[in-house]
Amino acid sequence: LLLSETNYRPAISMRFATRLPNAGNESGLGLDTMDFFNTVLIGKTIRSIRVVGNFGYGILSDPIVGNRQNDVILYGLSVASAVSQAVELIGEINGRVNTRSKVPPPGTDSSGYIRVGARLTAGTVRFDGAIVKGITPRDANVGLTAGLTWVFKGI
Repeated sequence: LLLSETNYRPAISMRFATRLPNAGNESGLGLDTMDFFNTVLIGKTIRSIRVVGNFGYGILSDPIVGNRQNDVILYGLSVASAVSQAVELIGEINGRVNTRSKVPPPGTDSSGYIRVGARLTAGTVRFDGAIVKGITPRDANVGLTAGLTWVFKGI
């Protein structure tokens, strides 16, 4: 966290992430690549609405030619609106944009999704579900997602 949220300023933070190879491309279960991501995160709560955005870049390895990469622009925006203490309506768009003018390496092209759903909170448990729509022709057309979160106090 770089700056905490105040009445007049959003919270600002940086996110650094690495995706390590977890399966070989020979099996078809993974890309056998290592990728790096860096994004700026900005979030602000206004009354019962929480808006969070992120913008950054990613370095995605070419799964076929080991010494090539594709740099992509990362983006995201989410809005959560509390309907009551227990119910929130949520909308989100996120993805990446290919920066190459030529055909990008496999698995590094533009991709993005729109999600619209709801979150129900009961004590320390949260249930969420959404409809998912792909943005680019290569993304999945329509889908469903669901989640369960248990919030607890750590050490």
